[in-house]
Amino acid sequence: MDKNKFLTDVQTLRQRARPHIDVGTMTPGYSADHGTVLKLLNDSLAAEIVSVLRYRRHHFMAKSMQSKSIAAEFLVNSTEEQVHADQLAKRIAIVRFRDIIQCLDDKDPAMRHMPESILAVEKQHADELADLLQDVSAGMNAKPRAVQ
Repeated sequence: MDKNKFLTDVQTLRQRARPHIDVGTMTPGYSADHGTVLKLLNDSLAAEIVSVLRYRRHHFMAKSMQSKSIAAEFLVNSTEEQVHADQLAKRIAIVRFRDIIQCLDDKDPAMRHMPESILAVEKQHADELADLLQDVSAGMNAKPRAVQ
């Protein structure tokens, strides 16, 4: 096979990569108990949501002039906790959609289409975010241009 054709044949690369993307972290070597992992993720998500709400409440309760910096810190903490909650929720959603797809298999093609389309959008979001992060990283590593 021509080396250049291999590098430019995007369709073939996608076909080869698709089975590996769909497997995700649930590879044959994955030895963790699936149910336990989901319970731990859900418990962690619940704790993060409580933290978001507590920090947000403290943010709004800090009213005096001397508390502006404290209120701002509570808001920063709340936002950070929300990021953690979002990360956990996204992982739980992806695992759940994969479970639904595997459960339905060919038994209910019409119903299976919905979680497959949702999972496809989730993957698209992950790809877009990875591209944005790569762009930001490249911009941070770029040498500053001389001012003219």
